[in-house]
Amino acid sequence: MSYAVAGLALLAAITLANALLTVAVVKRWRAAVAAPAKARAAAPPGEPALAVQEGDHTPQFTLHTPQGEFSDATLAGHPALLCFLRPDCGPTRESLPAVQRWAEANAPAGARVVAVVNGAPDAAGPLLEAVAPFTELTTVEAPNGPLAQTFGVRHHPSFVLLDADGTVTETGIGNGSLTALDLTTV
Repeated sequence: MSYAVAGLALLAAITLANALLTVAVVKRWRAAVAAPAKARAAAPPGEPALAVQEGDHTPQFTLHTPQGEFSDATLAGHPALLCFLRPDCGPTRESLPAVQRWAEANAPAGARVVAVVNGAPDAAGPLLEAVAPFTELTTVEAPNGPLAQTFGVRHHPSFVLLDADGTVTETGIGNGSLTALDLTTV
């Protein structure tokens, strides 16, 4: 009989240890499942979007370019294409010919291209050289810099097309995302 009691006590101890381990595993599993859900809740659902949308008026901003200070008021009366580019981004490079075609087609009407390079200044040189033929309005700012934050840029390339009165007529994220670049003119 003492063997039976000892066997039952051992079985009870093993069962208790198993239950404790199961509770610990379930707690860790729930924490792992909840962590990505919290991260997803912080990010907006759906496709990436900019902070400005069609119909919005251009937010106030100031750029520091090699030619001096430049602001949203400087664009008043001219259509403009704001391009947020990144030096190490393949789609940025692929989008440049379309941006150049847009600039060449719309320059006679006074349109301007503003190139904002988000990245380290020492890496921006080749990209600045690539955009130089079609815009003199360039600036380099750190990733997630003030202008990128103003327009809600998190992906590159991103584009904001403005009409002459400063109203956003189109936005796009990624190469080929802006129909105005395919249509060439505003």
